[in-house]
Amino acid sequence: MNSMIDMLHKTMDAAVERHQVLANNLANVNTPGYRRQDLVFKDAFSQAIEAQKHVSSKVAWQGVTPELFEDTKSIARPDGNNVSTQTELAEMSQNEIFYRTMTKIISAKLQTLRKATASQ
Repeated sequence: MNSMIDMLHKTMDAAVERHQVLANNLANVNTPGYRRQDLVFKDAFSQAIEAQKHVSSKVAWQGVTPELFEDTKSIARPDGNNVSTQTELAEMSQNEIFYRTMTKIISAKLQTLRKATASQ
């Protein structure tokens, strides 16, 4: 159970960090030459979940860190900026839904722990 809570906690932290990156993109929507950035963490978490099957949960989660990258595939405007307000707002909405889902899951896990300790 603790490994699940650790994973959920790290996932929520990564979602908060991603939200900050996306907000920074919006803040730079009119900055010439600015290239949008994003934070990828789903692959790292998937690898940690797989590794957890073979090693202890503490070891599996130690190396999990989100990866910041610059988007070089999006089409840039003539000023070199490739930030799209619609894209950033959509990504922020999706990230918020993801965060809320993780919050509900961790709340349910903690409620289960409370019930288990109360009954002892």
